[in-house]
Amino acid sequence: MTDDDSPAAPPVLILLVCRVRLYRDAIAAMLAAEVDVSLRGCADPDERIIAAYDAAAPDVVLLDTGSAGALEIASALTRTRPLSRVLGFGVHDLPVHVVACAEAGLAGYVPSSASMHDLVAAARLVASGGTVCSASMADGLFRHVRGAALGHHGAAPEAVLTQRQRQIVRLMADGLSNKEIARRLSLGTSTVKNHVHEILDRLQVSSRTQVAASMHR
Repeated sequence: MTDDDSPAAPPVLILLVCRVRLYRDAIAAMLAAEVDVSLRGCADPDERIIAAYDAAAPDVVLLDTGSAGALEIASALTRTRPLSRVLGFGVHDLPVHVVACAEAGLAGYVPSSASMHDLVAAARLVASGGTVCSASMADGLFRHVRGAALGHHGAAPEAVLTQRQRQIVRLMADGLSNKEIARRLSLGTSTVKNHVHEILDRLQVSSRTQVAASMHR
């Protein structure tokens, strides 16, 4: 039998879980146009997710992590159906969010900047038993776990930030935007943005508001 005569791989069976109907319908339409995937159903996170999972019998659950309570839903599903494979999408590519996804039992994630091509490719990998994590996140995750082991979570900014990062944190606490901070410190806006991501990572927080709170502490 030649390669051309070899049987095609079966399609990846997908259950899409998303609260916002507009997003759900748009993603469902794009999935329908993809080869080698088959959308077996759509569900709202507020519905009986276990029943929806059993009815669809999917290879992969695509979960919109932006929905309120999404990770709690994933945790309940993976505990009840240990063989389920859940792929999160719309994830903020920061260690604190990625660790939360792993703790909820997800088999992988694609960041909020991912395309439909990225999502489908990740779904195929998860369906085959793989785990999906962006390459850029590996270093951040290592430092996140190391920080937890050393007790750095919730540490004061002075203990874990560089002098430049502490300058930026003080300006963030004053309510300045990245552009305003860049102008104040004579830095490029992209440089400030990179510093802000690093600060969020080192302080193990997910928002500028939490950074300001850490300064007040």
